[in-house]
Amino acid sequence: MRTIYALILAAALVAAGSAALAADANPTDPRQAFKETDTNGDGLVDHQEYHVRIVEVFYFADANKDGFLDPNELTALAFPEDFKDDDKDANGRVSLREFLRVRFADFPKVDKDGDGMLSVDEVVEASEGKSK
Repeated sequence: MRTIYALILAAALVAAGSAALAADANPTDPRQAFKETDTNGDGLVDHQEYHVRIVEVFYFADANKDGFLDPNELTALAFPEDFKDDDKDANGRVSLREFLRVRFADFPKVDKDGDGMLSVDEVVEASEGKSK
């Protein structure tokens, strides 16, 4: 099962030029990743914060800057297997649209209270489930 943790983790660690960009390949504490994704500091990650980070993750991972993630570029991400069955046009590459579709699919599953936002507890619980 894919989890929002992968997204939060990947997204939280992306900021242009930051050393934290490589952390998607080396997962860190989900609490720290959450804190970095929660840009307004309200203790919740909303769709906008999540979207911004996911887009940044995509463009950081796109090493050759062709607008797609090839299989080699995907290996740099947390949980690259999440994309195995989601190359909808079967071209061997993942577009931004495909990337967003995959990464947003689990948001409602992780959002246990259904408030449209992710709490740190929801993210930690999801990360523990993904690790098993």
